[in-house]
Amino acid sequence: MRPPSGKMRLLIVLACSISAWGLAPGRLGLRNRHVAPTSELTSIHSNRSRLQVRAKQSVLGQRATNMKGSHWGSTSLFGTPSRAARTRTLSPLAFLCLILKPSPAKALLTAPPAFNIGKRRILNFIQPFFRSCFSCLRKLNKKNVKAAVYSALAFMTVLNLIEGYRARQRQKVDATSEWGRYSDKPAARGMALSLLMMKLVPYTVLPSVLEFFSGKVKGEDGKYIYDSSDEYKASRPHHLRERGGELFADGLLRLGPLYIKIGQILSCRENLFPDEWIKAMERLQDRVPAKNGKEAWELAYAACPGGKAGFHQTFSDFNDVPLAAASLGQVHRAVLRESGEKVAIKIQRSRLRDIYDKDLALMKKIAKVADSIGKAGKVGGVEQSWEGIFDDAEQILYREIDYRDEADNAKRFATDFGVGLGGKSIPCTAVGEDGKPLSSAAEWVRTPYTYKDISSEKWLVMEYVPSIKINDNARLDEAGVTIEDREYLAEALAHSFLRQFCSNKFFTTDPHPGNLGVETFDDGRPPRLVFYDFGQACSLSDDQAFGILEVVESIIDLDAKRSVTAFQRMGVLKDGADLDKVQAKCQQNYDTGKLKVKKRKRRKGTNEDRNAQLEARIDQSRQALAVSEGFETGEVKDTEVMEYFTLQSEYAFVARALSQMDGVGKGLDPDFDFISAAAPYIVEVKGVEKYLQDEARKRLSFLYDMEESILSAQKSLFKNFGFDVENTTDTARKDPGKRKTKEGSINR
Repeated sequence: MRPPSGKMRLLIVLACSISAWGLAPGRLGLRNRHVAPTSELTSIHSNRSRLQVRAKQSVLGQRATNMKGSHWGSTSLFGTPSRAARTRTLSPLAFLCLILKPSPAKALLTAPPAFNIGKRRILNFIQPFFRSCFSCLRKLNKKNVKAAVYSALAFMTVLNLIEGYRARQRQKVDATSEWGRYSDKPAARGMALSLLMMKLVPYTVLPSVLEFFSGKVKGEDGKYIYDSSDEYKASRPHHLRERGGELFADGLLRLGPLYIKIGQILSCRENLFPDEWIKAMERLQDRVPAKNGKEAWELAYAACPGGKAGFHQTFSDFNDVPLAAASLGQVHRAVLRESGEKVAIKIQRSRLRDIYDKDLALMKKIAKVADSIGKAGKVGGVEQSWEGIFDDAEQILYREIDYRDEADNAKRFATDFGVGLGGKSIPCTAVGEDGKPLSSAAEWVRTPYTYKDISSEKWLVMEYVPSIKINDNARLDEAGVTIEDREYLAEALAHSFLRQFCSNKFFTTDPHPGNLGVETFDDGRPPRLVFYDFGQACSLSDDQAFGILEVVESIIDLDAKRSVTAFQRMGVLKDGADLDKVQAKCQQNYDTGKLKVKKRKRRKGTNEDRNAQLEARIDQSRQALAVSEGFETGEVKDTEVMEYFTLQSEYAFVARALSQMDGVGKGLDPDFDFISAAAPYIVEVKGVEKYLQDEARKRLSFLYDMEESILSAQKSLFKNFGFDVENTTDTARKDPGKRKTKEGSINR
């Protein structure tokens, strides 16, 4: 074992000195509080000479001798005083034994001369140390307990400081170096997380304070207005936010893979954080520190099914510099020896399963506590089982670190959309509501082909499909991707998820920018959306898929009654829920414009028939809404309605996918929203014949509802003039003869 370094040596000396100063009798012989009652001048002179003598004795390690004329004694730190004095003086060296690992004796023997006290000295202080511990246990009192508690706290503080310092030194070299330690010691991660939050406080508060006192005015979006972007980039608040974002992203990266997943989700929500923070967190999507060179080769040999020999037998031209690196693995480029095809190999990081076992076990306990609290299990007033959501999340996360499952997911995704090797069109396995297969999406969607036969749990081989990251605006501009092309890509994203939710009944839950790319062409074809990474995917039942489609259509038609029917089919309403109140709340949202559908933007090459159908449908919905606005409905609060809802675990992943997709879509088209962009493609999902039948049925019901609305309006009008229409109608129904008599008298 190497001797302690200079800084560590100084730390050990200080710790031992402070501990010995507090525990040794007579403060190591350098000071005595009980002075014999002599003259003041004699005491001062005596104390001064004694201080000098005892200081020399303590440093040189000589035996301390009692001085005449006083009632106090002293001990040197490494001398051989009486048993009681030796026990109290040398006990602090136990801290040194625990700090210097793995062998305290060896550490002391190889330490610098100040600590080289020999084997006999080691035994001399170990034996009294244990004896003093047992004697303290036999003679417990308030003073001893208090001293023991303070000593333990001081010892733990010193250990944590040393351990934290060492961890920071290791993380400077490799930010992922402490993932395993944080899983083994959750308290260490908790301390690191608390320290991160404390560091972030000034970077979140100071920018707004500086802008407020500088006289800046807030805009409608809540941000302070600057004269120009250059002025803001040169300002102090901008630099503080940049530094805060870097700290936050770096902190999440150091905490572990699950926290990186949180950062990936947050980076898609542009409305939650400043732009500087979003930009900093974007590197968590595909720029996590990776292994290069020799470490990459070792990682590849360990993950490859055939080891080193199998690797070189199957692949050639392996590039040890990764193309991308995420929380769970890194991707390298290689060539298949047999066919010469370029492939991308995804290699899993080491010890991931062990980290997941420990982290998820802790999170499961937290989920149980949240459910037991009651209101903690409600989000937005919607009751949900955190444990149920966590169980499904746990399954998805474990499947994500088994690349065989990811290979199955990738294959299913490709066949559902009808995309084969090289992006060529193949028969589509997904069917619409009419039971007919959907058309291939190879024209606007691409996904890498997966070589399942040479993949394994920690090794995934895919077709090499280069693309531009979907939020890399600079490279998109260089590639000639126009604003119109980006709007087309945003619509393709919504189109793809409508098919995933309602036809495929299988969707990727992690559509952040790191998993989405743009493939461009030189022959004038529009760009194509590329999907990567299917480690996290979720399936839906028939009722769940149909319910999502019904909700989408009810929002387009502004049909509150149909929304409630869809909620029932989806299974998100509790038994005994007040359906009238839920319907009234939906109608209120439609009336106030809280939920609405935008008309589709017109672009070259778009289907004008679909545009006309959508616009006619929106106009019809607005007419129905205008008729219903004549009726007064009491305002329903959100809290009154949300208590009737319960959230199933699958819908939590639907919400996550929609949240990330919305962030990506708004990055391409600021006016993007999923319902408006997906509306024109409902006819594809339902099938033409079924769509036309449903539309005809809705138009007839619209006329019937309009007639009912007109009759209700007439009744309310007569009622305002004092006529009791309902009683008159009931009387006429009960006694038609009496009605004729009254009509004759009126005629006369």
